[in-house]
Amino acid sequence: MPRAFPPLRAVTPAMLALAGGGVFALAALLLGQGDGLLDTDSAMRLVEVRDLLNGQSWFDLTQRRMNVPDGLTMHWSRLVDAPLALLVRLTGSESFALAAWPLLLFTGLLFVTARLALALAPGRESRAAMAASVLLLLLCAPLFGIFAPGIIDHHGLELLLTATALLGLAERRPRVAATAVALALGVALESLPYAVVAVMLAALWLRNAPGLAFDFGVWLALAALAIFFAVVGLGGAPVCDAYSSIHAVLLTLGGAGLSVLARLPQRRQRLAGLVPLAAGLGAAVLLVNPACLGGPYAGMDPRLGPIFLARINEARPIWQFARMAPSEAIAGYGYGLFALLMTLRAPPSRARTMVLVFALAALAVATAQVRAVPFVIVFALPGLAAALAHLAYGRRLLLAVAVLGCSAASFALAGAALEGHQHLQRRADAFRRQQGCAGAAAIALLQHQRFGRVAAFVDQGPAILARTRDGVLAGPYHRDAEGILDTYALFAGPDPRRVVARRGIDYVMTCSAAPDWEFYRAGGMSGGLVAELARGRMPSWLEPLGRAGDVALYRVRR
Repeated sequence: MPRAFPPLRAVTPAMLALAGGGVFALAALLLGQGDGLLDTDSAMRLVEVRDLLNGQSWFDLTQRRMNVPDGLTMHWSRLVDAPLALLVRLTGSESFALAAWPLLLFTGLLFVTARLALALAPGRESRAAMAASVLLLLLCAPLFGIFAPGIIDHHGLELLLTATALLGLAERRPRVAATAVALALGVALESLPYAVVAVMLAALWLRNAPGLAFDFGVWLALAALAIFFAVVGLGGAPVCDAYSSIHAVLLTLGGAGLSVLARLPQRRQRLAGLVPLAAGLGAAVLLVNPACLGGPYAGMDPRLGPIFLARINEARPIWQFARMAPSEAIAGYGYGLFALLMTLRAPPSRARTMVLVFALAALAVATAQVRAVPFVIVFALPGLAAALAHLAYGRRLLLAVAVLGCSAASFALAGAALEGHQHLQRRADAFRRQQGCAGAAAIALLQHQRFGRVAAFVDQGPAILARTRDGVLAGPYHRDAEGILDTYALFAGPDPRRVVARRGIDYVMTCSAAPDWEFYRAGGMSGGLVAELARGRMPSWLEPLGRAGDVALYRVRR
């Protein structure tokens, strides 16, 4: 049966979360957030929300101003667009929605983290564990960039939903866990490894708690179908890089199969039935969309590998990322590993086992791709809090010192000291200049011109869409293969005017602080556009229009 909570213990996590959310909001307000949009995905998300509010169909994810003149069908989910659009509609303020949404998500994560700490800590240690979990999350620098005001991409919601799935399993609440699993997959497929782990852990209920397994299976199937019809629709294609019919089929069949097995009278029959169920799910993949066995990028143009995918820092393995950004590797991956190991010092329980399994799965993914580091931290942090409360039980001062010493902030300071001030300062300066490539001052160059089609570096594309009425050649999204390949051909190829003519480009924008500048200059043809501009040679078909820091804008002469 689900674990029962006295009223006070049910209210305490909510009170702690609200207090922590208020502290985080106040800190964000005092620190400020620059000129608003802080990353490419947030800018692109805002464009999607605006299109939805302006009448674009719920099931139409085409960005008509990207990959001009053809447009681009995005792989993102309306599950993220909907609450943002609702906030804008209710308040009439886009700025409020940009600030409020990530703060609401962070407050929700504080609540879930406190509840997980409560599930991990027995008796009198529970209050200390809940308080420690909230403080540790408030001091967790690697998560600030996900929940800062203005950051409205899908990552914050995905972290909250996967943590909620873990909470549902730890508290033996199968309906919560199943619904959170389906919603997390509906938001983005980055949660797929943790969804698989959740289903496997729920299947273990077949041994001694078949009623819980039954509830989990039924709710998983129902939620999967509801999300499919509500977000994808009957006309949706069975794609591999976003929630689609193939995922709905697997979740529905898996949930239904689990519920049927749960009704078998003998434990041996229930467990043995998992083998044909797994085989049936494998057969379903082969029947519906076998290409998805190749992963979310199945069918993608292989030419994107060296010029796009291989250059995404967050997709690098930890050993490569650590050489590039040692302080961030220590503050992120190192801290997640530390929190996982410390979870072993928490009191043994079924909930602790589930936390460890989730955190180990996330650590395996993060070792291959560092983008999964936030999942490691979020899953393991309640275990760290429970361990500290257990080790420092009854000694509040010792607990406070332990929380500070075992926080991500301490790891960040240690990482910065290890990397060295000069090296860290150079990276920080380079990053600030890169941010300027898509900042308000840079995009303002276009706002003074008649709107048209812009060929810019791929990371500038979403900001141009968000701040102007112009169309762009490409954005940093794997589905935009044609736009990315043409961007490379324009800036690094031997015949840029061919791309300009075929695409009807009106303006060209560059940024000498962007990594793309050096990549196009050094890796392209000796007579490529960026190589020529770097030598100070102005092509006759371009007319300079102005500069803003490292950003230059040119008009195409017809």
